[in-house]
Amino acid sequence: MKITEVRCGGYRLPLKQPFTSSRVTMTHRELVLVEVNTSDGQSGTGWCTTAGVGAASAEALITGYLAPMLTGMDPRNTEQVWQRLWMECHAAGPGGITTLALSAIDIAMWDLKAKAAGEPLYRLLGGARSTVEVYASAINLHLSKDDLLAQTRGQLEEGYRAFKIKVGRPGLDEDRERVMAVRKLIGPDCQLMLDANQKWSPGEAIQRSRLLLEAAPLFLEEPLLSDTIDGHAVLRAATGMPIAAGEQLCNRFEFWNYIRAGALDFLQPDVWKVGGITEFVKIAALGAAAGIPVSPHGAAELSVHLAAALPNAMHVENIFGLNLFDFGATSAPLPISGGKHQLSDAPGHGVRFEKDALQAHKLIPGSTVERKPLYHFSS
Repeated sequence: MKITEVRCGGYRLPLKQPFTSSRVTMTHRELVLVEVNTSDGQSGTGWCTTAGVGAASAEALITGYLAPMLTGMDPRNTEQVWQRLWMECHAAGPGGITTLALSAIDIAMWDLKAKAAGEPLYRLLGGARSTVEVYASAINLHLSKDDLLAQTRGQLEEGYRAFKIKVGRPGLDEDRERVMAVRKLIGPDCQLMLDANQKWSPGEAIQRSRLLLEAAPLFLEEPLLSDTIDGHAVLRAATGMPIAAGEQLCNRFEFWNYIRAGALDFLQPDVWKVGGITEFVKIAALGAAAGIPVSPHGAAELSVHLAAALPNAMHVENIFGLNLFDFGATSAPLPISGGKHQLSDAPGHGVRFEKDALQAHKLIPGSTVERKPLYHFSS
C-alpha cells in the first residue's frame, strides 16, 4: 500500500449560535479536511478545526509543503510518517499551525491503517473498552442563572450524569451562586466541572477557587493563561482545587513540563492541536506513568475512539453547538444515549463528511478572511 494522492481543503462554517466564554466570542468554526488515497484504492480522511483563525495557513502548509512528501510512503507506518513530517515542521515551530496541519494528516493515516486492518480505530489503538462516558458541555457563561439551570435540567433529562459549566462572571459571588445552584440541581452523585478559559490572574484564581471548592468540582479547567506552568502548581498547592488543562498545549514536551511541575490533576490534550493520534497516545502514556488521567478535549467524534482505546482515558466532552454535525460538516450527530457512546465495529474512525455541502464555505487561498476579532480586549 502506497500513498498516491493527497487532497486538502479549508472551510469556514458559521455557527448556529455564537460561542461566548470569559475571553472569546466565536462566530465560525474552521475545518481543514485531508483525504489520502492509496495504490490499492483505499482512502483515509483526517481533519482539524480551529476557533476561527488559522485554517487557511494550515491548508497552505499541507498543500504546499507536506503533501508532496507523502507520495510513495506506506500510510500504515504511522510513526515513520509522523516523525518525518514533525521534523520537517519543527523549524517553523513545534506547535500551532504546524501541529494542526500534522494532526489532519496523521488522523487520515490512522483511518487508513484501521481500514487496512479491518478494525475500528479504538480497537487498533488498544481497545480498553467499547463504551465511553460522555459529559455535557455548553455555551452558558452569558446565560442567567435561571437559564443555566434550565439548560442543565434539559441535559439531565437526556441522561447525562456529568456536566461542565463556564465560570468567569465579573463578580465573585455571582460565579459561586451559579455553581452552587447547578450543584444543588444535579445532586451530590453527578460530576461537576468548571471552566474559566484562562480568565484569571494567579491571585484572583486562588481567591475564586477557595469559594468554588464548596461545590466539590471534579476539576477547574484552565484557570490561568496556559503559559503559566508555575502558576498552576501554586494554585493547586494553595487551594487543593483539582486542576485540568491542556487544550492549548501542542506536544508531549509541553505536557511533560506541566507534569514534572506538579501543576495538573487531569491532562486535556486536544487531538487536533497536538499533532494527531500518534502524539496523543504518547501524551496519554506520560499521564499513565505519572498516575494522571486523560480527559480528551473536544473533538468528540474522534475522542470517543481515544477514550475507548486508552486505559487512563476518562469521559469525552460533548460541546453542544461545536460538534461537526452542529456546524454542518457531517450529516448525522455522534450517537449518545444516557450520557454514553457505544463504539461501532466499522473499520476506521467512521466519520463521514458532507463534502458537497462544505463547498459553499470553502476558503479561497490567499484571500482576506472577513471576521471580527476572536478575543475580548478592553479599550
